[in-house]
Amino acid sequence: MRRIYILVAIIILTCSALFIRKYNEVPNVTINIDGITSASIIPNKYLNKYTPHGFTDSQKKKALFIVGDLRHNSITFDLAYTAMKYFEENDIEVELRDLYKMKWNPILNFDEFFYQKDGIGKPEKDVAKEQNFVTQADYIIFVYPNWHDSAIAIVKGYQERVFARDFAYTADENGLRGMLNNKGLFTIMNCGFLGKGRGFIGDGSEQWDRYMKAYKVFDDDLANWWGMKNYGRFMNDKYPKNLSPTYEQELKELRKDLISYLEKTFTNK
Repeated sequence: MRRIYILVAIIILTCSALFIRKYNEVPNVTINIDGITSASIIPNKYLNKYTPHGFTDSQKKKALFIVGDLRHNSITFDLAYTAMKYFEENDIEVELRDLYKMKWNPILNFDEFFYQKDGIGKPEKDVAKEQNFVTQADYIIFVYPNWHDSAIAIVKGYQERVFARDFAYTADENGLRGMLNNKGLFTIMNCGFLGKGRGFIGDGSEQWDRYMKAYKVFDDDLANWWGMKNYGRFMNDKYPKNLSPTYEQELKELRKDLISYLEKTFTNK
């Protein structure tokens, strides 16, 4: 009987491996992937990865991309690839901080608590390194999927540890004052179930606009806290379904819409 159980387990594992390999090769498999997972994974044949060249000592504008997605083949990361390529093609340097690949620690340790909250002491080495990138950047761009309607844990932990008092903001008898002046804050988020929109306020249903207006309140407050200008968001709630027969065309349209939004927001202002 034990041998039978082992044989069944081997058969199941083998079939699973063959199925995954088959899906990567051909998106139109017979099993309804959309009924199994909402994960927006791009088949290998449509991937369009891009590696930015990083910051230099030049006087060019600089965009710091802080990406929180462990799947390099996701729609979310594809939006990051598309945006980074667009910026560099428009003479803006790009530095990528891939938080999962970096194994970024989002936890604020007790030893650094008073530095983060009160500006007492020195930052940890990993924090100081990120603060150097933030200092160089003209644009801070956060990219992450919509999990529970807010910045995911690894991104929130980056914000809490890096954007500390007396670096991102300070306080005196007149209250709080942001210190990251002349920088822009922008967010790219791939969503689900927010109202089938793409873009920001005015680019979707009534339900979509309620969500977008709430995000604007949050972003305005965060940008003001750090002394930055809020450049808004590109939110996407219309990504191609895994088994769509027009997947490639829908993906191209999404990339095109993002580029058009970036042109409107950054280069044609």
